[in-house]
Amino acid sequence: SYPHYNDDQRVIQEKDIIVLDWGCKYNNMCADMSRTVFVGGITEEERKVYEIVKASQEAGEKAAVKGAYIPDVDKAARDIIEKAGYGKYFFTRLGHGIGYSVHEAPDIKASNKRNLEKGMVFSIEPGIYMAGNFGIRIENIVAVTDDGNEILNKSTKEIMII
Repeated sequence: SYPHYNDDQRVIQEKDIIVLDWGCKYNNMCADMSRTVFVGGITEEERKVYEIVKASQEAGEKAAVKGAYIPDVDKAARDIIEKAGYGKYFFTRLGHGIGYSVHEAPDIKASNKRNLEKGMVFSIEPGIYMAGNFGIRIENIVAVTDDGNEILNKSTKEIMII
């Protein structure tokens, strides 16, 4: 499992796990989101990992408020995955800024030593990627406000089986 798609011409099959990452542009501003979809069913391990990623994603959203130190936002989400024993499988940044470009500042990662400011807009997208097994990611866009934040994506984060 890898964080980003490589076109291999494979046809989707029963028991596949699909990480969908898409967006659009409106008035020159970008949108972005990811959801993970299960084809035909879900195993107990897949369900467990999905719920860990969901809890991590929600912890990151909750921590992403005006004045928050970006490494603390990363830690809030990353700790959930690490405490569940999957830390080595979360090897990407937690998120990225978004605006006129789909990937711009600020990066939401431990090495970005700054605080969040009102008006910053960025993704919170933790993932667990187990090579040769499966990967799961959930991504929402967060806008920092005076009194917290606004989650701009309204799609469900519940498990989806098609």
